[in-house]
Amino acid sequence: MTEHIQIKSIPPRIQYIADGILSTFEFSFAIFKAENMNVYCNDVLQDSDTYTVSFDTDTAGGTVTFTTVPEKGSVITLFRNLDIERTTDFQEGGALRASALNYELDYQIACQQQIADNLNRSMVLPPYATDTDIDLTLPTPSAGKAIVWNADGTNLENSAVEINVLESTLRSYRDTAIVKADEATAQATQAINAAETATQKATEAATSAANAEETMNNKANINLDNLTEAGQTVIATAPMPSENYIDYSYTSGNNYTAPKNGYFYLRGTSGGSGAYLAISLGTASSSADYMTVKSDSGNTLCATIPVACGSIVTPTHGNITISTWRFYYAKGENV
Repeated sequence: MTEHIQIKSIPPRIQYIADGILSTFEFSFAIFKAENMNVYCNDVLQDSDTYTVSFDTDTAGGTVTFTTVPEKGSVITLFRNLDIERTTDFQEGGALRASALNYELDYQIACQQQIADNLNRSMVLPPYATDTDIDLTLPTPSAGKAIVWNADGTNLENSAVEINVLESTLRSYRDTAIVKADEATAQATQAINAAETATQKATEAATSAANAEETMNNKANINLDNLTEAGQTVIATAPMPSENYIDYSYTSGNNYTAPKNGYFYLRGTSGGSGAYLAISLGTASSSADYMTVKSDSGNTLCATIPVACGSIVTPTHGNITISTWRFYYAKGENV
């Protein structure tokens, strides 16, 4: 067993991250009395009544036990803090006891370790610095100012502006820029949507114009001799029907438009007295001269009418079961 504290070559500081379960934390550096231990929880120096210190001068280490388990994630710092002083005074011609001498040397070495640890955590020049005229003395504190190097880079001074005010101003500029960027993005999106809408409308207008041109061309090709007194078109001089046709779903009284020059054909079976078929030019059914009604063999009736491209017809019937409602292309017309 040793007769004095063993000062080992280790820093007089150790840190832990609390797990929320353990309340006891070990240290392996020497202390001379419990009061030499400083205990921090995060950045707060703890009162000595919130923990107990146990140590052994023979093993140069010990434990710190909290009365309340530290919160999980807390940084626990154990730090030896000695008063820089001489603890003994050897008298002229007096006895030089080994224990007193060892204690004094141990204490001084511990103080030097403490100073070295503090220096390691201080601002110092690196070993390779060549300019020995650099002054690391801190300037007198000035509220809100940052510490910066002077223009020559030889000593430290307070900044000309308040760094927190500058940071706040820059943050405000940044937030404003973000808002304006968002607004610009929204406006750009609206412009893109408007352009797409305009493109769509232009396409629709072009289609309408093309349809109108086709209709005008069709009307321009109508022979004026084929117009009735009411201005409706027939094709009395058109070629005979071809073998090409379109079958329609028949609804009495509905309007149908001729896709080309040709003939509408309606056929059905008579149901008895009053049976008739009719195809009228125009959007309303009538018994005008421009319908053709005739009887077929037996009880079958049919109606046929020649029409020019774009003409509108209206079929009607009475007491008839409709079997065919068809448009035949005139010979020579493109299907």
